[in-house]
Amino acid sequence: MSGMPAAVRKGILARTWESDFLPLALVVFCMGMNFALALFNSLVASVQEIHVVVLQLFMTLCAAGLLVLRRPRVTTDQAMLFIMLGICVFVSTVYHRSTDFKILYDMSVIPLFVVLGSTIRKIPRWFVHALFVAVLATTVVEAVAPDLYARVVNPLKYYANTRSWVADKLGDDAGDPGFYFGAERGGGIHRASGLFLEPLSTGYFACIAAIFYIYEYKYQFAKKVLSLAGCVLIIMLADARASLGVLFVIAAGAPILARLPRLAGLLLPFLVFAGGAVVYYSAVGSHHIVDMATRLSWTYEELRAADLSALLLGGLDQTHANDSAILYFADVAGILGYILLMYISAGVGSTGERPFITNAALIYLVSTSLFGHVFASIKTGALLGFLVASQKPSENENPAARPHGRDPRSKDFRPSCPSTVSQTRTIDQKR
Repeated sequence: MSGMPAAVRKGILARTWESDFLPLALVVFCMGMNFALALFNSLVASVQEIHVVVLQLFMTLCAAGLLVLRRPRVTTDQAMLFIMLGICVFVSTVYHRSTDFKILYDMSVIPLFVVLGSTIRKIPRWFVHALFVAVLATTVVEAVAPDLYARVVNPLKYYANTRSWVADKLGDDAGDPGFYFGAERGGGIHRASGLFLEPLSTGYFACIAAIFYIYEYKYQFAKKVLSLAGCVLIIMLADARASLGVLFVIAAGAPILARLPRLAGLLLPFLVFAGGAVVYYSAVGSHHIVDMATRLSWTYEELRAADLSALLLGGLDQTHANDSAILYFADVAGILGYILLMYISAGVGSTGERPFITNAALIYLVSTSLFGHVFASIKTGALLGFLVASQKPSENENPAARPHGRDPRSKDFRPSCPSTVSQTRTIDQKR
Protein backbone atom coordinates (compact mmCIF):
# COMPACT_ATOMS: atom_id res chain seq x y z
CA MET A 1 0.00 0.00 0.00
CA SER A 2 3.02 2.28 0.53
CA GLY A 3 3.58 2.52 -3.25
CA MET A 4 0.02 3.66 -3.99
CA PRO A 5 -0.91 7.28 -4.65
CA ALA A 6 -2.00 9.12 -1.51
CA ALA A 7 -5.58 9.62 -2.77
CA VAL A 8 -6.02 5.92 -3.57
CA ARG A 9 -4.51 4.87 -0.24
CA LYS A 10 -6.77 7.30 1.62
CA GLY A 11 -9.82 5.94 -0.20
CA ILE A 12 -8.96 2.32 0.67
CA LEU A 13 -8.45 3.19 4.33
CA ALA A 14 -11.71 5.13 4.43
CA ARG A 15 -13.65 2.18 2.96
CA THR A 16 -11.97 -0.15 5.47
CA TRP A 17 -13.05 1.95 8.44
CA GLU A 18 -16.55 2.42 7.03
CA SER A 19 -17.13 -1.27 6.27
CA ASP A 20 -18.51 -3.57 8.93
CA PHE A 21 -15.63 -6.04 8.70
CA LEU A 22 -13.48 -4.63 11.51
CA PRO A 23 -16.25 -4.33 14.15
CA LEU A 24 -17.54 -7.82 13.38
CA ALA A 25 -14.00 -9.21 13.46
CA LEU A 26 -13.58 -7.60 16.88
CA VAL A 27 -16.67 -9.44 18.16
CA VAL A 28 -15.19 -12.74 16.92
CA PHE A 29 -11.92 -11.91 18.69
CA CYS A 30 -13.75 -11.10 21.93
CA MET A 31 -15.69 -14.37 21.83
CA GLY A 32 -12.78 -16.62 20.92
CA MET A 33 -9.90 -15.03 22.84
CA ASN A 34 -10.09 -17.22 25.95
CA PHE A 35 -10.45 -20.41 23.92
CA ALA A 36 -7.43 -19.53 21.77
CA LEU A 37 -5.37 -18.63 24.83
CA ALA A 38 -6.36 -21.88 26.55
CA LEU A 39 -5.19 -23.86 23.51
CA PHE A 40 -1.92 -21.92 23.45
CA ASN A 41 -1.48 -22.44 27.19
CA SER A 42 -2.12 -26.17 26.91
CA LEU A 43 -0.18 -26.95 23.75
CA VAL A 44 2.51 -24.29 23.31
CA ALA A 45 3.59 -22.18 26.29
CA SER A 46 2.26 -20.93 29.61
CA VAL A 47 -0.08 -17.93 29.54
CA GLN A 48 -0.05 -15.57 32.52
CA GLU A 49 -2.60 -13.14 33.93
CA ILE A 50 -0.77 -10.12 32.52
CA HIS A 51 -1.18 -11.49 29.00
CA VAL A 52 -4.95 -11.75 29.42
CA VAL A 53 -5.20 -8.25 30.94
CA VAL A 54 -3.17 -6.72 28.11
CA LEU A 55 -5.22 -8.48 25.42
CA GLN A 56 -8.53 -7.47 26.98
CA LEU A 57 -7.41 -3.86 27.31
CA PHE A 58 -6.25 -4.02 23.69
CA MET A 59 -9.71 -5.21 22.58
CA THR A 60 -11.36 -2.44 24.59
CA LEU A 61 -9.05 0.18 23.06
CA CYS A 62 -9.78 -1.20 19.60
CA ALA A 63 -13.51 -0.83 20.25
CA ALA A 64 -12.98 2.73 21.49
CA GLY A 65 -10.80 3.53 18.48
CA LEU A 66 -13.38 2.20 16.03
CA LEU A 67 -15.98 4.21 17.88
CA VAL A 68 -14.09 7.43 17.15
CA LEU A 69 -13.33 6.54 13.52
CA ARG A 70 -16.81 5.33 12.56
CA ARG A 71 -18.94 8.21 13.90
CA PRO A 72 -21.53 6.44 16.10
CA ARG A 73 -25.16 7.46 16.11
CA VAL A 74 -26.30 8.33 19.62
CA THR A 75 -29.88 9.48 20.14
CA THR A 76 -30.95 12.13 22.62
CA ASP A 77 -32.71 9.53 24.79
CA GLN A 78 -29.62 7.36 24.81
CA ALA A 79 -27.38 10.30 25.70
CA MET A 80 -29.68 11.17 28.60
CA LEU A 81 -29.40 7.63 29.96
CA PHE A 82 -25.60 7.83 29.80
CA ILE A 83 -25.59 11.21 31.55
CA MET A 84 -27.90 9.96 34.31
CA LEU A 85 -25.73 6.88 34.84
CA GLY A 86 -22.64 9.09 35.00
CA ILE A 87 -24.32 11.26 37.64
CA CYS A 88 -25.16 8.18 39.73
CA VAL A 89 -21.53 7.01 39.60
CA PHE A 90 -20.25 10.52 40.41
CA VAL A 91 -22.57 11.00 43.41
CA SER A 92 -21.69 7.55 44.78
CA THR A 93 -17.97 8.25 44.34
CA VAL A 94 -18.21 11.60 46.12
CA TYR A 95 -20.28 10.12 48.94
CA HIS A 96 -17.88 7.22 49.56
CA ARG A 97 -14.76 9.20 48.54
CA SER A 98 -13.64 6.23 46.47
CA THR A 99 -14.81 3.86 43.75
CA ASP A 100 -13.95 0.49 42.27
CA PHE A 101 -12.38 0.84 38.82
CA LYS A 102 -12.75 -2.87 38.07
CA ILE A 103 -16.51 -2.59 38.50
CA LEU A 104 -16.58 0.57 36.39
CA TYR A 105 -14.73 -1.26 33.62
CA ASP A 106 -17.16 -4.19 33.73
CA MET A 107 -20.00 -1.69 33.70
CA SER A 108 -18.69 -0.09 30.50
CA VAL A 109 -18.26 -3.22 28.36
CA ILE A 110 -21.77 -3.76 26.98
CA PRO A 111 -22.57 0.00 26.64
CA LEU A 112 -19.34 0.44 24.66
CA PHE A 113 -20.40 -2.22 22.17
CA VAL A 114 -23.97 -0.89 22.10
CA VAL A 115 -22.65 2.44 20.83
CA LEU A 116 -20.19 0.74 18.46
CA GLY A 117 -23.03 -1.45 17.20
CA SER A 118 -24.84 1.68 16.02
CA THR A 119 -22.11 2.15 13.38
CA ILE A 120 -22.83 -1.09 11.51
CA ARG A 121 -25.72 -1.59 9.13
CA LYS A 122 -26.95 -4.86 10.59
CA ILE A 123 -25.57 -8.10 12.00
CA PRO A 124 -25.60 -10.47 8.99
CA ARG A 125 -27.31 -13.81 9.44
CA TRP A 126 -24.28 -15.66 8.11
CA PHE A 127 -22.20 -14.06 10.87
CA VAL A 128 -24.46 -15.33 13.66
CA HIS A 129 -24.74 -18.70 11.90
CA ALA A 130 -20.93 -19.01 11.88
CA LEU A 131 -20.69 -18.12 15.59
CA PHE A 132 -23.50 -20.53 16.38
CA VAL A 133 -21.82 -23.41 14.51
CA ALA A 134 -18.51 -22.72 16.29
CA VAL A 135 -20.16 -22.76 19.73
CA LEU A 136 -22.30 -25.81 18.96
CA ALA A 137 -19.38 -27.76 17.46
CA THR A 138 -17.03 -27.17 20.41
CA THR A 139 -19.82 -27.94 22.88
CA VAL A 140 -20.74 -31.20 21.13
CA VAL A 141 -17.09 -32.27 20.92
CA GLU A 142 -16.70 -31.74 24.65
CA ALA A 143 -19.94 -33.57 25.42
CA VAL A 144 -18.97 -36.55 23.24
CA ALA A 145 -15.26 -36.66 24.15
CA PRO A 146 -14.78 -34.79 27.45
CA ASP A 147 -11.39 -36.36 28.13
CA LEU A 148 -10.07 -35.18 24.77
CA TYR A 149 -11.41 -31.67 25.38
CA ALA A 150 -9.86 -31.55 28.86
CA ARG A 151 -6.50 -32.74 27.54
CA VAL A 152 -6.33 -30.42 24.52
CA VAL A 153 -8.03 -27.27 25.86
CA ASN A 154 -7.67 -27.74 29.63
CA PRO A 155 -9.67 -24.71 30.83
CA LEU A 156 -8.75 -25.31 34.48
CA LYS A 157 -5.03 -25.08 33.79
CA TYR A 158 -5.59 -21.88 31.81
CA TYR A 159 -7.67 -20.25 34.54
CA ALA A 160 -5.26 -21.38 37.25
CA ASN A 161 -2.45 -19.61 35.38
CA THR A 162 -4.42 -16.45 34.68
CA ARG A 163 -6.71 -16.06 37.73
CA SER A 164 -5.02 -15.98 41.13
CA TRP A 165 -8.21 -16.85 42.99
CA VAL A 166 -8.55 -20.05 40.91
CA ALA A 167 -5.00 -21.07 41.78
CA ASP A 168 -5.68 -20.39 45.47
CA LYS A 169 -8.88 -22.42 45.39
CA LEU A 170 -7.19 -25.39 43.75
CA GLY A 171 -4.45 -25.63 46.35
CA ASP A 172 -1.23 -27.60 46.07
CA ASP A 173 -2.79 -31.04 46.48
CA ALA A 174 -5.69 -30.62 44.09
CA GLY A 175 -5.81 -32.77 40.99
CA ASP A 176 -6.15 -31.36 37.50
CA PRO A 177 -9.35 -32.68 35.89
CA GLY A 178 -8.98 -30.07 33.15
CA PHE A 179 -12.47 -28.62 33.51
CA TYR A 180 -13.36 -25.26 35.01
CA PHE A 181 -15.32 -25.08 38.27
CA GLY A 182 -18.96 -26.03 37.86
CA ALA A 183 -18.38 -28.31 34.87
CA GLU A 184 -19.28 -31.35 36.97
CA ARG A 185 -22.68 -31.23 38.62
CA GLY A 186 -23.76 -33.58 41.38
CA GLY A 187 -24.89 -36.98 40.13
CA GLY A 188 -22.08 -37.27 37.60
CA ILE A 189 -23.60 -34.84 35.10
CA HIS A 190 -20.99 -33.17 32.91
CA ARG A 191 -21.73 -29.60 31.84
CA ALA A 192 -20.10 -28.78 28.51
CA SER A 193 -18.25 -25.46 28.30
CA GLY A 194 -17.34 -25.38 24.62
CA LEU A 195 -15.89 -22.20 23.14
CA PHE A 196 -16.35 -20.18 26.34
CA LEU A 197 -14.51 -22.60 28.66
CA GLU A 198 -17.31 -22.48 31.24
CA PRO A 199 -20.98 -23.55 31.03
CA LEU A 200 -22.63 -20.32 32.18
CA SER A 201 -21.43 -18.19 29.26
CA THR A 202 -22.28 -20.99 26.85
CA GLY A 203 -25.88 -20.89 28.04
CA TYR A 204 -25.93 -17.10 27.86
CA PHE A 205 -24.72 -17.16 24.26
CA ALA A 206 -27.60 -19.49 23.40
CA CYS A 207 -30.06 -16.95 24.90
CA ILE A 208 -28.56 -14.11 22.83
CA ALA A 209 -28.65 -16.24 19.68
CA ALA A 210 -32.27 -17.17 20.42
CA ILE A 211 -33.24 -13.48 20.64
CA PHE A 212 -31.57 -12.89 17.27
CA TYR A 213 -33.26 -15.85 15.56
CA ILE A 214 -36.72 -15.13 16.96
CA TYR A 215 -36.47 -11.61 15.56
CA GLU A 216 -34.91 -12.56 12.22
CA TYR A 217 -37.25 -15.47 11.53
CA LYS A 218 -40.47 -13.94 12.82
CA TYR A 219 -42.17 -14.67 9.49
CA GLN A 220 -40.46 -18.04 8.91
CA PHE A 221 -41.84 -20.50 11.45
CA ALA A 222 -39.86 -23.60 10.42
CA LYS A 223 -36.49 -21.80 10.48
CA LYS A 224 -37.33 -20.20 13.80
CA VAL A 225 -38.22 -23.53 15.41
CA LEU A 226 -35.07 -25.18 14.02
CA SER A 227 -32.87 -22.35 15.29
CA LEU A 228 -34.44 -22.41 18.74
CA ALA A 229 -33.99 -26.18 18.87
CA GLY A 230 -30.28 -25.64 18.30
CA CYS A 231 -30.16 -23.04 21.09
CA VAL A 232 -31.95 -25.43 23.45
CA LEU A 233 -29.47 -28.18 22.53
CA ILE A 234 -26.53 -25.95 23.49
CA ILE A 235 -28.18 -25.08 26.79
CA MET A 236 -28.94 -28.72 27.57
CA LEU A 237 -25.35 -29.76 26.82
CA ALA A 238 -24.16 -27.00 29.15
CA ASP A 239 -26.86 -27.91 31.70
CA ALA A 240 -27.52 -24.17 32.16
CA ARG A 241 -30.94 -24.35 33.78
CA ALA A 242 -31.37 -20.64 34.38
CA SER A 243 -30.62 -19.96 30.69
CA LEU A 244 -33.23 -22.51 29.66
CA GLY A 245 -35.82 -20.74 31.80
CA VAL A 246 -34.91 -17.36 30.31
CA LEU A 247 -35.09 -18.72 26.76
CA PHE A 248 -38.49 -20.29 27.42
CA VAL A 249 -39.92 -17.04 28.80
CA ILE A 250 -38.60 -15.01 25.87
CA ALA A 251 -39.75 -17.49 23.21
CA ALA A 252 -43.19 -18.00 24.74
CA GLY A 253 -43.69 -14.28 25.34
CA ALA A 254 -42.30 -13.12 21.98
CA PRO A 255 -45.66 -11.94 20.53
CA ILE A 256 -46.32 -9.86 23.65
CA LEU A 257 -42.77 -8.52 23.92
CA ALA A 258 -42.91 -7.35 20.30
CA ARG A 259 -46.05 -5.29 20.97
CA LEU A 260 -45.47 -3.88 24.43
CA PRO A 261 -45.70 -0.09 24.64
CA ARG A 262 -42.36 1.48 25.46
CA LEU A 263 -43.37 2.51 28.98
CA ALA A 264 -44.53 -1.02 29.77
CA GLY A 265 -41.22 -2.33 28.46
CA LEU A 266 -39.35 -0.07 30.86
CA LEU A 267 -41.16 -1.80 33.73
CA LEU A 268 -39.82 -5.23 32.76
CA PRO A 269 -36.73 -5.08 35.06
CA PHE A 270 -39.00 -4.51 38.04
CA LEU A 271 -41.36 -7.31 36.98
CA VAL A 272 -38.45 -9.75 36.57
CA PHE A 273 -37.07 -8.73 39.94
CA ALA A 274 -40.50 -9.22 41.54
CA GLY A 275 -40.83 -12.60 39.85
CA GLY A 276 -37.45 -13.62 41.25
CA ALA A 277 -38.61 -12.58 44.72
CA VAL A 278 -41.71 -14.76 44.38
CA VAL A 279 -39.55 -17.72 43.34
CA TYR A 280 -37.15 -17.11 46.22
CA TYR A 281 -39.71 -16.78 49.00
CA SER A 282 -41.71 -19.74 47.70
CA ALA A 283 -38.51 -21.81 47.52
CA VAL A 284 -37.38 -21.13 51.08
CA GLY A 285 -37.56 -24.38 53.02
CA SER A 286 -38.02 -26.52 49.90
CA HIS A 287 -35.52 -29.36 49.60
CA HIS A 288 -36.12 -29.70 45.87
CA ILE A 289 -34.84 -26.26 44.88
CA VAL A 290 -32.57 -25.47 47.80
CA ASP A 291 -29.71 -24.47 45.48
CA MET A 292 -31.92 -21.93 43.71
CA ALA A 293 -33.11 -20.49 47.01
CA THR A 294 -29.55 -20.14 48.27
CA ARG A 295 -28.39 -18.34 45.13
CA LEU A 296 -31.32 -15.93 45.18
CA SER A 297 -30.94 -15.26 48.90
CA TRP A 298 -27.61 -13.53 48.31
CA THR A 299 -29.45 -10.80 46.40
CA TYR A 300 -32.78 -10.49 48.16
CA GLU A 301 -31.61 -10.85 51.74
CA GLU A 302 -28.85 -8.27 51.29
CA LEU A 303 -31.20 -5.78 49.65
CA ARG A 304 -33.81 -6.37 52.37
CA ALA A 305 -31.25 -5.68 55.10
CA ALA A 306 -29.66 -2.65 53.41
CA ASP A 307 -30.49 0.89 54.53
CA LEU A 308 -31.72 3.62 52.18
CA SER A 309 -28.30 5.26 51.72
CA ALA A 310 -26.74 1.96 50.60
CA LEU A 311 -29.57 1.35 48.15
CA LEU A 312 -29.34 4.82 46.64
CA LEU A 313 -25.61 5.53 46.90
CA GLY A 314 -23.95 2.12 46.96
CA GLY A 315 -21.92 0.48 49.67
CA LEU A 316 -23.80 -2.81 49.73
CA ASP A 317 -22.16 -5.89 51.19
CA GLN A 318 -19.97 -7.37 48.42
CA THR A 319 -19.46 -10.79 50.01
CA HIS A 320 -21.62 -12.42 47.34
CA ALA A 321 -21.21 -9.78 44.61
CA ASN A 322 -19.77 -12.38 42.23
CA ASP A 323 -23.11 -14.16 42.46
CA SER A 324 -25.29 -11.06 42.13
CA ALA A 325 -24.78 -8.36 39.51
CA ILE A 326 -27.31 -6.20 41.33
CA LEU A 327 -25.06 -6.02 44.39
CA TYR A 328 -21.97 -5.75 42.20
CA PHE A 329 -22.98 -2.79 40.03
CA ALA A 330 -25.10 -1.04 42.65
CA ASP A 331 -21.97 -0.76 44.79
CA VAL A 332 -20.64 2.04 42.57
CA ALA A 333 -23.89 3.52 41.24
CA GLY A 334 -26.77 2.57 43.54
CA ILE A 335 -29.88 0.69 42.48
CA LEU A 336 -30.90 3.48 40.12
CA GLY A 337 -27.53 3.25 38.40
CA TYR A 338 -27.98 -0.50 37.98
CA ILE A 339 -31.41 0.01 36.35
CA LEU A 340 -29.97 2.65 34.01
CA LEU A 341 -27.19 0.24 33.09
CA MET A 342 -29.79 -2.39 32.19
CA TYR A 343 -31.65 0.10 29.98
CA ILE A 344 -28.46 1.13 28.16
CA SER A 345 -27.28 -2.48 27.75
CA ALA A 346 -30.68 -3.49 26.31
CA GLY A 347 -30.54 -0.71 23.71
CA VAL A 348 -33.27 1.53 25.15
CA GLY A 349 -33.19 4.76 23.16
CA SER A 350 -30.57 3.50 20.68
CA THR A 351 -30.90 3.87 16.91
CA GLY A 352 -31.41 0.12 16.62
CA GLU A 353 -34.09 -0.07 19.31
CA ARG A 354 -36.75 -2.63 18.44
CA PRO A 355 -39.50 -3.54 20.95
CA PHE A 356 -38.91 -7.29 20.91
CA ILE A 357 -35.10 -7.18 21.01
CA THR A 358 -35.00 -4.49 23.71
CA ASN A 359 -37.65 -6.15 25.89
CA ALA A 360 -36.14 -9.63 25.47
CA ALA A 361 -32.69 -8.23 26.30
CA LEU A 362 -34.07 -6.63 29.47
CA ILE A 363 -35.49 -9.97 30.60
CA TYR A 364 -32.20 -11.70 29.81
CA LEU A 365 -30.05 -9.09 31.57
CA VAL A 366 -32.07 -8.78 34.78
CA SER A 367 -32.66 -12.53 35.07
CA THR A 368 -28.98 -13.35 34.70
CA SER A 369 -28.13 -10.53 37.12
CA LEU A 370 -29.60 -12.67 39.88
CA PHE A 371 -26.89 -15.28 39.27
CA GLY A 372 -23.80 -13.10 38.82
CA HIS A 373 -22.28 -10.59 36.43
CA VAL A 374 -20.92 -13.08 33.88
CA PHE A 375 -23.34 -11.63 31.32
CA ALA A 376 -21.28 -8.41 31.36
CA SER A 377 -18.06 -10.13 30.27
CA ILE A 378 -16.69 -9.08 26.90
CA LYS A 379 -17.01 -12.60 25.42
CA THR A 380 -20.82 -12.44 25.32
CA GLY A 381 -21.36 -8.73 26.05
CA ALA A 382 -19.85 -7.65 22.73
CA LEU A 383 -22.34 -9.70 20.71
CA LEU A 384 -25.27 -8.53 22.83
CA GLY A 385 -24.26 -4.89 22.39
CA PHE A 386 -24.18 -5.28 18.62
CA LEU A 387 -27.50 -7.11 18.59
CA VAL A 388 -29.48 -4.50 20.49
CA ALA A 389 -28.01 -1.52 18.62
CA SER A 390 -27.77 -2.59 14.99
CA GLN A 391 -30.83 -4.59 13.95
CA LYS A 392 -33.09 -2.87 11.46
CA PRO A 393 -36.37 -4.09 9.94
CA SER A 394 -35.78 -6.01 6.72
CA GLU A 395 -38.01 -5.13 3.78
CA ASN A 396 -38.19 -8.73 2.55
CA GLU A 397 -39.44 -9.88 5.96
CA ASN A 398 -41.79 -7.06 6.96
CA PRO A 399 -44.57 -6.44 4.44
CA ALA A 400 -45.32 -3.05 6.00
CA ALA A 401 -41.77 -1.91 5.24
CA ARG A 402 -42.06 -2.56 1.51
CA PRO A 403 -42.70 0.35 -0.86
CA HIS A 404 -46.45 1.02 -1.04
CA GLY A 405 -46.89 -1.97 1.33
CA ARG A 406 -47.03 -4.27 -1.73
CA ASP A 407 -45.25 -7.44 -2.66
CA PRO A 408 -42.57 -6.80 -5.34
CA ARG A 409 -43.81 -9.90 -7.18
CA SER A 410 -47.33 -8.47 -7.62
CA LYS A 411 -48.34 -7.13 -11.05
CA ASP A 412 -49.26 -3.66 -9.84
CA PHE A 413 -46.09 -3.14 -7.84
CA ARG A 414 -44.11 -0.10 -8.95
CA PRO A 415 -40.66 0.61 -7.53
CA SER A 416 -40.10 3.98 -5.92
CA CYS A 417 -36.31 4.02 -6.45
CA PRO A 418 -35.32 7.50 -7.80
CA SER A 419 -32.86 6.01 -10.31
CA THR A 420 -35.57 3.74 -11.74
CA VAL A 421 -38.01 6.63 -12.02
CA SER A 422 -35.45 8.81 -13.83
CA GLN A 423 -34.67 5.99 -16.27
CA THR A 424 -38.39 5.58 -17.02
CA ARG A 425 -38.70 9.31 -17.74
CA THR A 426 -35.71 9.20 -20.09
CA ILE A 427 -37.24 6.32 -22.07
CA ASP A 428 -40.57 8.18 -22.32
CA GLN A 429 -38.81 11.30 -23.61
CA LYS A 430 -37.00 9.26 -26.29
CA ARG A 431 -40.33 7.79 -27.41
